[in-house]
Amino acid sequence: MTDLRDQVVEDRGIIKKIQLVFPGYHGYRVNEDLRDADIILKDELYKKMLDVITNLKEGESSLVSSGKFAGLESIGALRSRIQTAAETVKHHGTGYSGISAPVRVDAKKISSLYDLDMKIFEQVQILQNLMNAFVQNCANGNIDQSKLQGINATLSAITNLNNSRETLLYGGV
Repeated sequence: MTDLRDQVVEDRGIIKKIQLVFPGYHGYRVNEDLRDADIILKDELYKKMLDVITNLKEGESSLVSSGKFAGLESIGALRSRIQTAAETVKHHGTGYSGISAPVRVDAKKISSLYDLDMKIFEQVQILQNLMNAFVQNCANGNIDQSKLQGINATLSAITNLNNSRETLLYGGV
């Protein structure tokens, strides 16, 4: 995936470019652009995680069609975990850096949040690949427990990365 921070800078309109000229607005504009890039990335992460859920539902349907009902409960629980992780990633804070912010969040921290979300993006790609293989097995009427364990481990990695966001933003305050 291309770096969205560069894309946001390239897409600045005339008003945003004028804001960069004024010392009081320059830092604010830079921080807002970084935050916008992170928001766009988080939206993309959310969509990809919803695609994983849709794929998992297809696997469930394949198992039901083939009369394999054992293990559907664990798949339902996994789907719920993925949905929760997706919502958490989408709605997690981006760090306010306005004029009177209670905790100052500078460009370096906002950029670090973007880098953290890129690590989550990489894990979501791994999750997608694991899910594709798992669903293929489901289409054959099998539940591969080792693939389920890999999916759960990747989902835990996503959750752990996302949970580190508050520490990154506020230093554990």
